[in-house]
Amino acid sequence: MRVLLTRVIAVASSLFGSGLRGSSTTDGTVQIVGDTYLDVIAKIDQLPEWDGDTSIRSPIETVAGGSALNTAAQLAALLRTRRQRNQKRPFRSCILHSRVGSDLYGELVAERIREAGVTLAGRRAGGQGVCICLSGHRDRAFVSYKGTVADFSVQDLDLDVLLGSGTSHVHFSAYYDCSGLQEAVPRLMQRAKAERGASISIVPQTDSTDEWRGGLRELLPNIDVLICNQREAAAIAGVPLSGRRPTWAEMDEAVRRLQADGAPLVVVTLGADGALAASAEQWWFQPTQPRAVVDTTGAGDAFAAGFLFGWCGSRDVERGLVYGCACGAAAVGQIGGSSPLDADSINAGMRRDEVISVRDECDTFFNDCNDVLQESQRASSQAPWLPACTSVPLLARTSGHGMTRPRPSPFLRVRAAMA
Repeated sequence: MRVLLTRVIAVASSLFGSGLRGSSTTDGTVQIVGDTYLDVIAKIDQLPEWDGDTSIRSPIETVAGGSALNTAAQLAALLRTRRQRNQKRPFRSCILHSRVGSDLYGELVAERIREAGVTLAGRRAGGQGVCICLSGHRDRAFVSYKGTVADFSVQDLDLDVLLGSGTSHVHFSAYYDCSGLQEAVPRLMQRAKAERGASISIVPQTDSTDEWRGGLRELLPNIDVLICNQREAAAIAGVPLSGRRPTWAEMDEAVRRLQADGAPLVVVTLGADGALAASAEQWWFQPTQPRAVVDTTGAGDAFAAGFLFGWCGSRDVERGLVYGCACGAAAVGQIGGSSPLDADSINAGMRRDEVISVRDECDTFFNDCNDVLQESQRASSQAPWLPACTSVPLLARTSGHGMTRPRPSPFLRVRAAMA
């Protein structure tokens, strides 16, 4: 009976104003395409061993999750609680496009989506994808049954909604997880740009096969923003790592390779350190506000939501980084990634006017060349390997100075500024 009632409500909503058809696709709609999971979250101090039983202090939580759902939930919450001041093309709504299971787990996910205030478009079919999240203080690990996520394909999409008249931005989330959709993504991107003039962003997420193929690098010229973490950026770019996480020199090489492949704007999250963004002309670094970590699940998705909220209507990278880092910092203070973030928690993480801006191939930046020498010496003393980096972009702080000498890598300069 409950399933039947849910379907009746869905049909009535689609006919009489669910926010999907007709007036729903008014100017300024962000379409989010990707995965939805049921997340089972266990907070642990260390990974369990085989043939062992690890006791934990916190109750195990069951929440709706998945990169696309988490991003949609946080973006919808931002739209409800904040105004988009001084944005040339503000957007008013976001819609989640995903496949949700027709089983009991799918019912739980659908209910959580409604509770989060997210508009869902997509087919209900198959066994719901479920992710067991082992969440530690500094990192996390996952065990996933892909189910609906792997089966998600273009046949599950309502293209009249996705490419509706108000579509201003399309965000593809968890590209590697949604393997059944990959073949259709290039055409969907082309249509969104050609028919709606929409901007495009993509979050690859981790490739569980560790092959990092699937045509992602070929997609980069078709997008406007690539959002990923450090390890994802290095893996996609094919940069071998000397340790578990990239060094700054390795990150510099990874970003440059992604730019050479056609990515106009690369945004890299740096965990507790903040985030970087790089275009062909300029680099940015935004620090994050230190927060007590409750659960890291969904922090990257919250960052993506914040970045899209700040960037989509304005094309202001600094604004996107400020909101992204504030949302990411707020997310680690709660369990799961789909519960809408508290506005006060986001405000507490705001660090405006702290962006460091870095430019490539510019002629004038610092007036006092002694500033250059002092900063270079400081960087070298903090990390002796830094001078080995061979690229020579220039650093420009937002306060505005001028100089004519080449500088070390922007990642090198950011590392010095973070110290």
